[in-house]
Amino acid sequence: MKRLFSLLFMGILCLSTFAQTNPNRLIVMEKSGQYKGFLVERIDSVFFIKQEGRVAADVTYNSYSTGETGDTLWVSVTRTATCESFRIMCVPSTVANALSSDADVARYLESYGSDKMWQDYQNAQMTGFATPFVADSDYSLLTIGYDAYGIACSSARADFHTPAKEVIGNPYVNYTVDEVGTTQFTLTFTPNEYVNQYAYCAFEAGTAEEQFAMWGAFMGFANLGDMIKAWGVASDKQETYTWTDMNPATDYEVYIQAWDADGTYADLIKASLTTATLGGDGVAEMTITLGDFGGNEDTGYYQTVVYTPNDQVALHRDMTIEKTAYESEWGESAVMEYLKADNDNDPYWNQYGVDTALWTSSLGTSYIAFSIAQNANGEWGPLAQLEYTTPTSVGAKPSKVKVEAVPERVVKKTGTIDSQIPALLKKLTPKSNNRKVTIE
Repeated sequence: MKRLFSLLFMGILCLSTFAQTNPNRLIVMEKSGQYKGFLVERIDSVFFIKQEGRVAADVTYNSYSTGETGDTLWVSVTRTATCESFRIMCVPSTVANALSSDADVARYLESYGSDKMWQDYQNAQMTGFATPFVADSDYSLLTIGYDAYGIACSSARADFHTPAKEVIGNPYVNYTVDEVGTTQFTLTFTPNEYVNQYAYCAFEAGTAEEQFAMWGAFMGFANLGDMIKAWGVASDKQETYTWTDMNPATDYEVYIQAWDADGTYADLIKASLTTATLGGDGVAEMTITLGDFGGNEDTGYYQTVVYTPNDQVALHRDMTIEKTAYESEWGESAVMEYLKADNDNDPYWNQYGVDTALWTSSLGTSYIAFSIAQNANGEWGPLAQLEYTTPTSVGAKPSKVKVEAVPERVVKKTGTIDSQIPALLKKLTPKSNNRKVTIE
């Protein structure tokens, strides 16, 4: 091996002496933000080498079985010529999909995977999984290869699907769509005698799979049925349920997951429906009025602004801007362009019906509230606006919400999946299925 001090690296070390007095630590920072530190007094030399070829342990899934002694995988692992050792792990595919780079896989396997292994395997058995595999679910075998210097390099992956278990009888839930309005709909569910329990959950059409891909890895869902069971309303009898605060003229899907006496899932059932259209063919017009001003110095102040549509409005979009920012940076055309643009990332962007918004605000400051609406044909109405000045103290009335452009809504939303997920995530840690795994 040819040992060379890098002039570039030496330059970096020299530059660091200008920024520090007698530095005694060397920090190697990776692009991911991970770093490793060394005591300078213990460093003999710093050098670079070039490693040719891919360093990986290619893995192949051969077969799977389950029984009284637990789950068993048969796998083959073949190291490349430059791969000295590897780690291996089996995870739900939702977890594997969330690990988007070799560095991600390396960090995950070093925290939760097997110890390093130093030989190839042909049709070896993996046993001792801490968590039983879920039937009819996607899993992935992951490896990370290490070179002669113990550096984690390239990952490899093999996907497989566990077989479905035979259900007891024929669990099925009949449903009827009883009523569909503009912002609500009602369904009745009737399980047959083979259903031990079932759960149901509504999504905008096409988004259930997106939610599963997003949250499955963090919440331990092996399949979509797990998510419906965890997030949905559970029952063991006939039940009628009404969803409220839904969006007009929107396609929805209600997923129904039943399971038998052994907890084995039946096939997912999906009910599709579309909420009724709101508004009419006429001019969509908005009226803006002021509500209370409140808050305090510690928690911040807010101004309530009420946006009221006429009977022709299908949807409307609302905002409030500091007057100085409007005059210096925005103007009417920019406001119109901003409000007419779609914003899928903001769940409160499209408003239906009266919108009572609380905007963060400053004392004694002038603002302008804006609103624009569409009718049922998607035609925009005129831009409504209301200029006002907040009072100089709480209790006073604003005259005829904290940012220099669009103030932030003060939103308190409870009893929904959106509010539950952050709290759930705080309680969750990644689950290892490989602490006791052996391969032989």
